[in-house]
Amino acid sequence: MRPRGGVFDLAGRAALCAALGAFPVAAAAAPPPADLASKLRRIQETCFDLYPPALVQKMSGRPGPPPDDVRADPRRQVAYLKTEEKVAKGLFYPSILEDLYPALVAAIRPGDRFLDLGSGDGRVVFMAALLGARATGIEYDQELHRIALAAEKRLEGLVDPESAVLRRGDFFKVDLRPYEVYFYYALGSSKEDRLLEKLGRDLGPSARLVLAYPSDSVPGFRRVADYDGVGIFQRGGD
Repeated sequence: MRPRGGVFDLAGRAALCAALGAFPVAAAAAPPPADLASKLRRIQETCFDLYPPALVQKMSGRPGPPPDDVRADPRRQVAYLKTEEKVAKGLFYPSILEDLYPALVAAIRPGDRFLDLGSGDGRVVFMAALLGARATGIEYDQELHRIALAAEKRLEGLVDPESAVLRRGDFFKVDLRPYEVYFYYALGSSKEDRLLEKLGRDLGPSARLVLAYPSDSVPGFRRVADYDGVGIFQRGGD
């Protein structure tokens, strides 16, 4: 559990995604264009601003509200929150969207159905929607789900609610087969082995799993691209 508007594209993105299995194993990571970077920053600041004071204090180990320079900088926000938070059925720690962007922009094609497994504050769902996906996030923890819904409301006009759907539920009880792209932040679930086994059963042969910072190889999947530790996987392999 880790942690709409225009659709963005990059030159060469279509060629990169044209043939499955054609991803390079080690891929160059281009930053998001300036307009999108500004929107990603707004998403992250909005989500962080909605964290309850008790949550921020617990994760940061510091009393009082965060200083203004932290609130205005997503990387400082993540550094300020020194520990993960134990939530229902997993762990929560916010993602830095710019670090996930290269893998997501390579994996997502316009119109793809995207699922964030353990969507936390919703930020990855919002970014996937901006990249042209029909994005869904599923989050079990009630407090995190409330934060995500509040963030989506504040981001109205930037994030199209019809393209970013936030659901509260248990992803073990959800049919995962209808999606083309999946996102999961490694170690987010207390039952990760079981989740990966379910994904191995449910994913179609052309589906892509974007897995952030796995500690090792992933049984049943092959890594087809890597962007500084954020990998794109497809079903198959040992």
